[in-house]
Amino acid sequence: LGLMLGVVLYTTNPALHDIATTLSSNISDNRITAVDTILPGSVSPDFKLIDAVTKQPVTLGQFNGKPVILNFWATWCGPCKVEMPHLQDAHDSYSKAELTILAINYGEDSTAVLNFASDLGLTFRMLLDETAVVQSQYKVRGYPTTIFVNTDGTISHTHIGMLEPSMLTQEIDKLLSK
Repeated sequence: LGLMLGVVLYTTNPALHDIATTLSSNISDNRITAVDTILPGSVSPDFKLIDAVTKQPVTLGQFNGKPVILNFWATWCGPCKVEMPHLQDAHDSYSKAELTILAINYGEDSTAVLNFASDLGLTFRMLLDETAVVQSQYKVRGYPTTIFVNTDGTISHTHIGMLEPSMLTQEIDKLLSK
């Protein structure tokens, strides 16, 4: 049973297919280095992904000097669906504080992502990570995963699993107090 589960996970997760190439590539082409990039205090690696709405590239670097939340998710993820309205509330409440929320979707096309966003009334940025390169870069192992990035580009906190509204507010307040 464990072997079958491993095969299923390997075949359905593109990030696992060519780990040797991924580990030896550089950040400029959205590949990871062998450093554990999700630890608090480490520099948040830059990336370039396509915005599902505008179809334009978005980089993390364009938000330098601003607090950023990276939320890794998928439409098939039940906890992601529950968490998204909390992120929308944060987006609405903290927009004047220049907080940016980037929802990074795992391996789905723009139609699925936009339908999901429309159904839930989401207005923050939806980015497409169709080949899971950025997911690998940030060593995402479960959905949802939320990474809080300080204004200096370092990681403040990583949370794996669904964030309750109070936890989300607490982490945002920490970001904004720096």
